[in-house]
Amino acid sequence: MIVLKTLRWDNCFSYGSGNELDLTSNTLTQVLGTNGVGKSSIPLILEEVLYNKNSKGVKKADIPNRNIGNEYNISLEFDKNGESYTIDVRRKGASSKVVLLQNGEDISSHTATNTYKQIQELIGIEFKTFSQIVYQNTNSSLQFLTATDTNRKKFLIELLNLDAYVELFEVFKTLSKESSDKLLKIQAEIDTLESWLKNNKLNNSDVQTPKIVPNSPIEEENTLRSLQAELKNIHEINSKISANNRHKERLSQINITSLRNREFSDPVEVHTIQGIIGGLKADIKASADLIQKMNRLEDKCHSCEQDISPEFRDSLIRQETSRKEEKEKSLVKHTEELKAKTEHNLKVVKVKETIKEWEDLYRSIDNNLPSEIKNESDLQIEIEALTATIKSIKADIKDTETYNSKVLSNNARIEVIKEQTEEMTDKVIEANIKLETEKAINSNLEILKKSFSTNGLIAYKIENLVKELESLTNEYLAEMSGGRFTLAFVVTNDKLNIQITDNEVEVDILALSSGELARVNTSTLLAIRKLMSSISHSKINVLFLDEVINVLDDVGREKLVEVLLEEDLNTYLVSHGWSHPLLSKIEITKSGNISRLDLG
Repeated sequence: MIVLKTLRWDNCFSYGSGNELDLTSNTLTQVLGTNGVGKSSIPLILEEVLYNKNSKGVKKADIPNRNIGNEYNISLEFDKNGESYTIDVRRKGASSKVVLLQNGEDISSHTATNTYKQIQELIGIEFKTFSQIVYQNTNSSLQFLTATDTNRKKFLIELLNLDAYVELFEVFKTLSKESSDKLLKIQAEIDTLESWLKNNKLNNSDVQTPKIVPNSPIEEENTLRSLQAELKNIHEINSKISANNRHKERLSQINITSLRNREFSDPVEVHTIQGIIGGLKADIKASADLIQKMNRLEDKCHSCEQDISPEFRDSLIRQETSRKEEKEKSLVKHTEELKAKTEHNLKVVKVKETIKEWEDLYRSIDNNLPSEIKNESDLQIEIEALTATIKSIKADIKDTETYNSKVLSNNARIEVIKEQTEEMTDKVIEANIKLETEKAINSNLEILKKSFSTNGLIAYKIENLVKELESLTNEYLAEMSGGRFTLAFVVTNDKLNIQITDNEVEVDILALSSGELARVNTSTLLAIRKLMSSISHSKINVLFLDEVINVLDDVGREKLVEVLLEEDLNTYLVSHGWSHPLLSKIEITKSGNISRLDLG
C-alpha cells in the first residue's frame, strides 16, 4: 500500500511560500474557499510532483505564481511497504531538478525524466488512471463510466493490474508472428531447394577423360625464325659463307704444328752492333780524310808551321793507312754479324706473324655456317613447309584444349551438382525437421496468444472482478440514492457495457442529472478504490472530490459524508459554500494575490 503523507509547496499557482498539508491527518476533511483561491490547485500540485504533469494541462511556465517569480518548489513524503520516500522538485524557468530519496538516501537517476520513471514504477499506476481515481470534479467525471466500451475495458485492465496479461499477450503475439514468419521462410527455403533439385537433375553423370595436348612447336618456331632471318639477310649470309670458306682455305695452307714445333730463340739485340758499325764507319772516314790531308801536305805542317820531312809524312800515312785497314776489316766482320742477326730476327717475326694470322683465322671462322652458298628458292620452300607444319601443330593444340576445356567444365559441373545435390538433399531433410518443430511451436504460441488475449484469461478475470465491482458499486449506490439506482456491467468480447436502471427502468448515463451522475460517479469511484485495496499493491490513501457536493441535495450530502467517514481513505471534500459542522476543515484565503492554508 502507498500512503501519501506530507505535501509541501512554494509559489505554485496562486500560493506563496511555506505551504504544507498532512494528507493522513483525517479520514474526511473539507477544503473551503471562494472561487479562485486555489482549492483545485492542490491535487494538480500532487500530480505535478508525482508525474511531472497535471490533468488540466497547465503549462510549466504557468505554474509559478506570476506575482512572485518564475521559481517554484514541491516536496512529497510517502511510504510504500515500510519504506520511506521523499520527492523534492525544484524548478526555475526552463530548468528543473528532481531528487528521490529512499530512507534518506538519494536514489535519483542522472536525469529528471528517468527519475520520474522511477517514481511511476514505485506508484505502480500510470498518470491517467491515477488522476481518475484520486481526483474527481463535476467538470471531469469518472471517464470509466462515459468512455467507449473498449476503452472502459482497457481502463479496467490497467486499474486491476492486468497489464502483465496484456504484456504477455503482446509477447506471445510477437513470438507467434515471428514463428509464422519463420514457418513461411522455412517453407520458402524447402520450395527453393526442391525446385533446384528438380531443375538440376543429372541425365548423364559419366566423367570424361581429357586428351593429351601436343607439345608446343617451340623448336620448329625457332627454326622458322632462323630461316626467315636467313631469307631476309641471304646476300649477307652468302657473303659471310664465302669469307668463311676463304678463311678455312687459308687456314688449311698454314702448317701450325710445324710452326709451333720450330726452334727459334727470341729476337736478338742489334743496337750495340749497329753502334759499333757506326763508330767504325766514322773512324774509317776520319782515317781516309786524314790520309788525304797528309797526302796534300808539302814540307810544313799547316797547323804549327813546322818543317816536315817526306819520310816522316810517309811514315804517318802508312800508320794511318794500316789503322784504316784494320778498321775496315772489323767493319766487314761486324756488318756480316749484323746481317745474320737481322735475318734471324726477320725469320722470328715472320713465324710469329704467321702463327698470329692462323690464330686470327681460327677465331674468325664460324663453324656453324654451312660451306655451301644458300639458294633463295630452296630457302623459301623450306620456310613455307615449316610454316604449314607449325600451323597444323597449333591447330591440333587449340582443338585439344577446346575439347579438354569442355570435358573439364562438364566434369566439374557433374562433381559440383553431385556435391550440391547431396548438400541440398540434406538441407531439405533438415528444413523439414525444422518445419515440423516450428509448426509445433507455432501451435503452442497460438494457444498462448489466445489464452492471454482480451478474450482469454483477461476476459475471464475481468468478468469475475467486474461482478465484484458491480456488487460494491451497487452497495454504495443503494446507500447514496436510497435504493433508487442500480448499475450492471455486461462483458461481451472486447467490450464492457454499462446498464443503469432508475427504479428498474433502464436509462442512458448521459440522461442523468448532475446530482444523479455525481452519485453514480462517486459510488463507482469508491467501489473501484475498495476493489483496488483488495487486489492491488498500489492502493492510494488520498481522494479529492472537487465540488461534488455542490450538485447534491442536503440528503445526498449527508449520505456522502456518512459513506466517506466509513472508508479507509483520506478524502478531501472541496467546496466553496456548504460546510459540515462535524468535519475537520482547511480554509483557503487569498490576500494580495497570495493564497494560504488555514488549518484551524
